[in-house]
Amino acid sequence: MTDAVVPATVDRWLYHFTHVDNVTAIRDAGCLSCDVVARRGMTRSEVGAADIKEARRQRTIPVPPAGHVGDYVPFYFAPRSPMMYRIACDHRDSVPGRYQGGDLPLVYLVTTVKAVVEAGLTWVATDGNAATATSEFTSDLNDMARMVDWELMGAERWNNTPEDPDRQRRRQAEFLVHRSLPLTLVRWVGVHNNQVRSQVGKLLMDHALGERIVVRPHWYYGFGRR
Repeated sequence: MTDAVVPATVDRWLYHFTHVDNVTAIRDAGCLSCDVVARRGMTRSEVGAADIKEARRQRTIPVPPAGHVGDYVPFYFAPRSPMMYRIACDHRDSVPGRYQGGDLPLVYLVTTVKAVVEAGLTWVATDGNAATATSEFTSDLNDMARMVDWELMGAERWNNTPEDPDRQRRRQAEFLVHRSLPLTLVRWVGVHNNQVRSQVGKLLMDHALGERIVVRPHWYYGFGRR
């Protein structure tokens, strides 16, 4: 058996997810917008916890172009993030005050590091959850290649252990694009099942992305109600 080919840093995939209810506004805007902009009428269904969202709006970016985490469009380096796990668990456990719809209605918009860099967009990357005080930031590809725990990005389990109590934070490493990302840079739209694929297909019927919808159930947790 030959060793798996490790992709170069610029060839890494980037995963942003949103609720299917928000697809129309994203299509009409022609871009993914940062939280500060999206919350001004673009977000129909918010899946993030209010306290976490507020913490991200307050978290300062220590490298240029600076600002706050809420000024950037967030991407993860892998699907099935800890954030999506929390969303699935909140649904399963009917947690009061949290989004209750679960992760199955969520839609991935997927691009690559290379696409962002070649488009000349401004970005920063982190070695973990951007809202966590201990996370480091960089705008250098070489630093990003060193900082991100790539092995953990591909791991099925990312829970903290007594030997490594920082795994969950590192698994939430982020690639943050300043202000917005044009939909022309989105390579694929990922959904859980054919029902959602049909729904998103209708929303994107006259858009180029309507032909780039893929069903990827293994990108989701899909917990049912207890």
